[in-house]
Amino acid sequence: MWFKSMRVYHLEAPFKYSPDELNELISKQKFQPCQGQDLARFGWTDVMGNKNQEPVLVHKIGNDYFFRCLFEKKMLPSSVVSEMLADKIEEIQSTQARTVRKKERDDLKADIISELLPKAFPIHKEVWLWINAQYGYVAINTTSGKVCDDMLALLRKGLGSFPAKPITVNNDISVCLTDWLSRDEAPDGVVIGDETELRSENGIIRAKKQDLSSDEIKTHLDAGKMVTSLALSLNEEISFIIDSDFNFKRIRLSDTVLEENITGSDDPAVQIDADLALMSGEYCKMIPAMIAAFGGLTLPQA
Repeated sequence: MWFKSMRVYHLEAPFKYSPDELNELISKQKFQPCQGQDLARFGWTDVMGNKNQEPVLVHKIGNDYFFRCLFEKKMLPSSVVSEMLADKIEEIQSTQARTVRKKERDDLKADIISELLPKAFPIHKEVWLWINAQYGYVAINTTSGKVCDDMLALLRKGLGSFPAKPITVNNDISVCLTDWLSRDEAPDGVVIGDETELRSENGIIRAKKQDLSSDEIKTHLDAGKMVTSLALSLNEEISFIIDSDFNFKRIRLSDTVLEENITGSDDPAVQIDADLALMSGEYCKMIPAMIAAFGGLTLPQA
C-alpha cells in the first residue's frame, strides 16, 4: 500500500507524540456513521483495517506516523429528487390552480431530501495521512483541496495545534517546468516523461504518451504556453506527474524496487508495514529532490 497521488505539507514545529498519546487525543474524532438527516460524516478509523477490536487510530514505523480517515456520504440520485419534486409541483398546480414559486419549490425539495435521507445508500472512501517527523513532511493521498483541509482540521481539533503549511519553494514551479521542457533538460537525476499540460489565456493543451521534445510541443511553448504539470522520473526508481502546486499524481515505483519489497509473509499486516516503510523511504528522497530542483524550501519570514 502506498500513495499514488498526494498533496504535501511541511510542519513548522517538531512533531513529538507517542502513538498512545495520539490515539487518546484523536479518539473523540473517531468515525461515526451518518445518522438521521446527516448527508456526510468523516473521522479516524483503524489504520490496519481491523474491525473486531477497539480501533488503533495511529500506526508508527520509525519516524513515520500513519492515519486513516473514513468518509461516508449518503447518495441521493438527483434524478430521483427531481422526479419527485416535479410530481409534487404538478400535484399542487393541478389541485390548487396556482404557480409554485421559487421559495416554495426550494422548501419542497428540502422536504423530499429529508424524507429520502434515512433510506439513502451510503458510500465510503478511505484517505490516508502520513507524517514523517524527521523531515517534517505531511502528505495526504489525494489532491482534493477540500478533503485535505477537512483532514488537517480534524487532526488540529484533536491535537489542539497542527502547524502544517503547503510546501512552497523559492522558484516558480511552472516557470521551472516550462524551462526544462523548452530545453529538453532537467536537473541531474530527473528525466522528463511523456505527459504534460500546457496552459495560456488562449486555452489548454494536454499531451499524453507523446514525445515532448517534438516540434509541435515546441511551437506551443514558443507561443507562450506554460507547463502546469509534467511527467517526470527520478533516478530510475520512481515516476510521477508533478503540477505547479507541488501536487503529485500517478506515483509509481519501479518494478525492481517493488520486487525487493515482497516479504513472502502470510500476514497482511507484515506486507502493509513493509509497503509503508518503502513508501516513506522513497518519498523522503523524492520530495526533497523536487524541492531542491525548484530552488529550495521557502522559509517562514522572521
